Amino acid sequence: MKETVATESGLSRIHPATNGRGAAPQAIRDDATTREIPARPWPVFDWPRRLFQLVFRMVPYPTKPRLIKIGSPNRKSPVLVTTNYDLTVRRVCRALAGTDCYLLVAPAGGLDVWCAAGGGRFSIDSIISIIKTSRIAEIVDHRRLLLPELSASGINMFDLKRRTGWIGIFGPVEIEDVPEFLKTKHKTETMTRVTFTVLQRLEMAVAMWGSLTLRFTLFPALIFGWRAGLWFGLTVALFSLAISLGCFVVPGKTFVQKSGVLALIGYAVTLGILSYLDQATPFEAVKWATLIGFASFLAGTAFPSYSPYWPCGYSKLFYGSCDLQLEVIETQCIGCGVCDNVCPVECFALTDQKKMEFVNPKVCVGCGACVLQCPTDAIINEVAEEHLRQATCS
Repeated sequence: MKETVATESGLSRIHPATNGRGAAPQAIRDDATTREIPARPWPVFDWPRRLFQLVFRMVPYPTKPRLIKIGSPNRKSPVLVTTNYDLTVRRVCRALAGTDCYLLVAPAGGLDVWCAAGGGRFSIDSIISIIKTSRIAEIVDHRRLLLPELSASGINMFDLKRRTGWIGIFGPVEIEDVPEFLKTKHKTETMTRVTFTVLQRLEMAVAMWGSLTLRFTLFPALIFGWRAGLWFGLTVALFSLAISLGCFVVPGKTFVQKSGVLALIGYAVTLGILSYLDQATPFEAVKWATLIGFASFLAGTAFPSYSPYWPCGYSKLFYGSCDLQLEVIETQCIGCGVCDNVCPVECFALTDQKKMEFVNPKVCVGCGACVLQCPTDAIINEVAEEHLRQATCS
């Protein structure tokens, strides 16, 4: 989540950290151009685009909204929906190799599923747009759409049915699990939960380093010289790697605090090296304190937006407080389990009274999918309710 990715989601966990595994499709037909797109897993001429999407993952990279035929679908074949983020579309097509289906690429500003849904770019309106322009209703006999689970924070399945006549079904978090889900028609517990593997964390570390160095290297270079800019880039890389790999073990309530712990360790080691080299002058001490402090602060504030687990908000980053505090109203809950089905972590459990209970608030990523999808409005955000009461009183 938090591209969930998607975490690539997440189905971008990459929120952005999705990992597209599987063989490349033999042939993907693009209805917009009525031509065959050859399967080229790693074409030489395509490496600049792939490198750019790895290093600058958070930069929107749109592809054309369209209908893609994967395999040899017929009028009963499933219809999947994703956003028009180029990397997401390529990974979805690769994961669905051997599956006969239709893929609707909806306009979402070139963002991954997690970010686009949370930011309002991947919405019912964008789905309506691609349904109409692709004319998918004339191609299939059914009216079912398989949606990425990480889009549940922005697309209400009941409103989708009311406005379009199509039934929205939230599939697995990871696109690699979709073929199995289509075969069994059953979503297991593991299919509903995001993960953040070491490989995904390494991928996000590279993406975070690319974004931060591109935006902020100029400042230390202007203050301390161009060599300091190079050292700053290396320092950002080290902190991006350390905070990504140590996100679960480094002490600290927030990631600003975690990065502060790493900064103190890094600065102590740096001073030791400078002293050993007999270069521990006041200027060098100030320079490295600035470089390390700035790099650690940037890594600590940026990391949640590159992860599928932690919400990105300044109150959460600095103080540990959250803008989302959920409560289930027992009298309104019907025990349908929709909240648990769309929760990317494991916040809910069924009680003995067949009611859902918010049992694990510490792992809540604050996506709000459960609040949006609850058919009886049994889940409320106590923080929002308190703000509303204060506004009413004042």
